[in-house]
Amino acid sequence: MARKNGSIFEIFLQSVGLYFTNIDRFVWYMVFPVLGQLFGFIMTAIILYSYCEYKTVILSTVPILKTPMYLHIALAAVLIPIALIWIKALWDYAVAYSAVNSMTENMLKSQRVYDFPAHTMMITRRWLPYFGLLIMFGSILLLSVIPIFTVFVWVLLVFYAFIFQIFIFEPDLSPVECFKRSSSYVQGHFKQTLLMICLIGGLTYIVLPQIALVFLETVKAVGYLKDLIVPYISVPSLDRINWVLSAMGAKQIMPTQVAYFIVRALILIVMIQFLLPLRVICMCLWYKNFYNDSGAMKQIDDRILDRAGAKKRKRRK
Repeated sequence: MARKNGSIFEIFLQSVGLYFTNIDRFVWYMVFPVLGQLFGFIMTAIILYSYCEYKTVILSTVPILKTPMYLHIALAAVLIPIALIWIKALWDYAVAYSAVNSMTENMLKSQRVYDFPAHTMMITRRWLPYFGLLIMFGSILLLSVIPIFTVFVWVLLVFYAFIFQIFIFEPDLSPVECFKRSSSYVQGHFKQTLLMICLIGGLTYIVLPQIALVFLETVKAVGYLKDLIVPYISVPSLDRINWVLSAMGAKQIMPTQVAYFIVRALILIVMIQFLLPLRVICMCLWYKNFYNDSGAMKQIDDRILDRAGAKKRKRRK
């Protein structure tokens, strides 16, 4: 293993500094991956709500839609483009997990990040193995939904903390080997890696999103968005829930409360997604504590320079 480059807190602070120094570029980089998913979700909800709410009017206005086949074709024609936007945004978000690692290496040398297409292309040109890596990672995450496996999966994810860094910096390894190599790096350093995950996770999943939420509540943005949603929340749909709560002696749920919860949840999710680069930068710097193959890093640099049209330096024989 490589020599240590710094303490956990030094690396944590360095990652925060690198991120906020280039925050404008990272925010711009994440605009479509984050807002594209949000757009797909909101538009799908609006279309399905409108169909359910105004089904009688729609069918009477367009009688041909009374035929199930034509109705399904019409819904597909409306929903498929939205689904494609959502899928593209989700894929770009997944690509960022690895692309930001090569950006981090670039920032360590120039203190800035540039040429996003070059970093992204390093992933998209190997899309098939990367897709396999995502499938394997997603399958592990799905196991955490089952209560009996939750703690086991959390522990497992600590051992697999470096799979995206390994994919970009050790390109000769297969997806399965990325998981094995990550586990070998973390062995003997489990507590330190867990502490690093807790630090960056607490900052990007709790502290910064809550600060943003408080700010939006202060400027009344949350209240404005809540008022937009309230008219679309059906009171009868809450009757059964309120009946159960009434039987338990609990307070009933009002449409304003549901709308407020939805707005808060969406804001927190969006903020957490926008902060993905900060999480990746932090784990990339921690990963470099265990792997310092300068040859691999030079290959990364050469690919970026080649994509940008810069002249490569001749290597000494």
